[in-house]
Amino acid sequence: MTIFKYILFLLSFTLVSESISQTTRADSLLNEAVNVDDDSVKVTRYLELGLELLGSDINRAINYFDEAIQIGKRINFKKGLANAYNAKGRANAQQGDFVESILNFQEALKYFHEIEDKTGEANILSNLGSIYYMLGNSTKALELHFESLKISEEIDNKLRIGTSFNNIGTVYLENKSTISEALSYFKKSLEVFQGIEEKQGTATAAMNIGEVYFKELNYDSAIYFHQLALGLCDGTIDATFPLTQLGEINGELGNFQKAFDFHRRALAISERLDAKFELTQGLIGLAKTQKIQKDFEGAISTFERAKLLAIEIDAKNELVDVYLSLAETQALVGDYKAAYENEVNAKFVKDEIAKISTERMIQRLRLEFDLDKKEAEIELLQKDTELKNAAVFNQRIIIFASLGVLLMFVGISIVLFRNNLSKQKANRLLQIQKEEIHTQRENIASAYDQLKLTQSQLIQSEKMASMGELASGIAHEIQNPLNFVNNFTEVSDEMVDEVLEEQGKSLEKRDEKLVQDLLRDVKSNLQKIRKHGLQADAIVKNMLEHSKQGQGTRELTDLNSLANGFLRMSYHSFLSKLRNSEDMNLDIKLDISTEDNLPKINVVPQEIGKVLLNLLNNAFYAVHERILREKGGPTSFQPEVKVTTKRITRPNGQSGVSITIKDNGIGIPDSLKEKIFQPFFTTKPTGSGTGLGLSLSYDIVKSHGGELSVESKEGEGTEFMIYFPIKDV
Repeated sequence: MTIFKYILFLLSFTLVSESISQTTRADSLLNEAVNVDDDSVKVTRYLELGLELLGSDINRAINYFDEAIQIGKRINFKKGLANAYNAKGRANAQQGDFVESILNFQEALKYFHEIEDKTGEANILSNLGSIYYMLGNSTKALELHFESLKISEEIDNKLRIGTSFNNIGTVYLENKSTISEALSYFKKSLEVFQGIEEKQGTATAAMNIGEVYFKELNYDSAIYFHQLALGLCDGTIDATFPLTQLGEINGELGNFQKAFDFHRRALAISERLDAKFELTQGLIGLAKTQKIQKDFEGAISTFERAKLLAIEIDAKNELVDVYLSLAETQALVGDYKAAYENEVNAKFVKDEIAKISTERMIQRLRLEFDLDKKEAEIELLQKDTELKNAAVFNQRIIIFASLGVLLMFVGISIVLFRNNLSKQKANRLLQIQKEEIHTQRENIASAYDQLKLTQSQLIQSEKMASMGELASGIAHEIQNPLNFVNNFTEVSDEMVDEVLEEQGKSLEKRDEKLVQDLLRDVKSNLQKIRKHGLQADAIVKNMLEHSKQGQGTRELTDLNSLANGFLRMSYHSFLSKLRNSEDMNLDIKLDISTEDNLPKINVVPQEIGKVLLNLLNNAFYAVHERILREKGGPTSFQPEVKVTTKRITRPNGQSGVSITIKDNGIGIPDSLKEKIFQPFFTTKPTGSGTGLGLSLSYDIVKSHGGELSVESKEGEGTEFMIYFPIKDV
């Protein structure tokens, strides 16, 4: 469970008034704004009126902010304009219109800078950093938060300094490699907030520090900071987070009475305040503690309750946590069918999260494009205004020149000469500005085309096959030992019945030799059942090992085992795709030749597994395509896929290990061999391939210090070779 408090302070405005009250003041404010004579007071009243309506009627609120801006521009009331643009930017962000929000915050920043209001500048920079953080642009968010921090330190605004430290820590926490920097800034934030006795800020910083220590398994420090936060916010909605974490920590330490007391307090607050998200997380924490206590039935019941809430509020990350925890707990009580179903459910929700992440990336690109487009349009409008001003200036010169003709005929030649020079200069300026406008329009069009291309590539990349498609292959691998288990169980059951029947006879009629033979056979069958059960267990453990997410840790890996496992999985996955087709009984000869005592190689097994999976999928596709092309031909084609591992020594004396994947499929034309490792290049029909598999495989092998090469002849087959050098440890 992870909750990080991110203080946006979008409510912070330099305008000091009582406009944000919960009483009904809209009518009186509107009446005063309409009837007051002082335009600066009008600006203030329209701004107050918009803020009054911001929580109930946001569109009307924006209209009143626009009224304030229009009047403020007319009278050049910069302070009122700064506050109005700030308020409008907040309203736009509340509507999800981040482009307009950024543009309005930038206008507010310009006016705060002009009136030298450093506090206002710091607030706006923080708001902009929060917007870019929500858009997923962490680099820009950090840049803006550091700018806000610099100004806040210049004016020694402790509240803003503490807020900036906390926001910077939150952005750093997005990346595991910068978690130490995040912890450092959270501690700085805590120190500042404690210095000014700001309770909410202190509680927030303490919770963030406690969460980091919890993730690092430093439970003593985590308990200390969560207790500190709890002392400041107990009884409020914020208290549910430290209470739940304290419950989980005490559960891990075996202090179950204290753990369940913390969990009960967290759940009571969530239920009292009808906070369904916090209640979901509290139930997950409680269930995990029940699982540690080995109360598996209670844990399953609590997880099921959390699952219903997570589905109701569409909390996808929590739902993944619930499904995976349920699967693990159900496996512990022997309910493997339910465990498998929950593993599948977790995979489905993960795919949805990945899809949403891709959509958000596309949205961010679109927003950045729209922002660039808006800024370009503003620049064009500014240049157009300059051109109009230049034209007015020229017209004034002509008028004065005409008057000069009437007053001083003698000086007409000089005036006309100067006027001509002015016209030429203006024309040159017009021509230069027109060329600049034309160039900017071309840049906008090019940026739009690039955006469409990026969107296409992202959508195409999203279609890449994941490990989930191997489910049918895994099921087939497990089915064989399960069939043996079922068959030997059935036979053993019948033998036991015969023994019981024989023992029911009198001593004179009983055949003791038959009883002994049957019992020996039953014992033999039980040994076989155990053997095949262990085989199925090994398959499951092997697949769980290959399906680990996000670890990316290099380890000494047996390439023979890796190649053998992925050959079977890819083959059964391939056959599952042909289900209900005329090729469903396709016979492909599989040949694997592995060298004994092959040295283990230090690689990330999940990554090399992806490479093998891509190459094997391509091999099965190639032989299947050749079958389709030669169907009905004069010769009978026997498709074959061969995997070979061996230790080799190169001419330069370097030792290494190679994995070759060879097929007798359609092959690759010579004209295409140089392109196959290029991103987005594919020879498959549209929709059948992304063109990223070989490119990603090439990058993965290179990142491990290895080489990926190909030899192929069109119409005869293809051989890919992966080579890893053996490095001295």
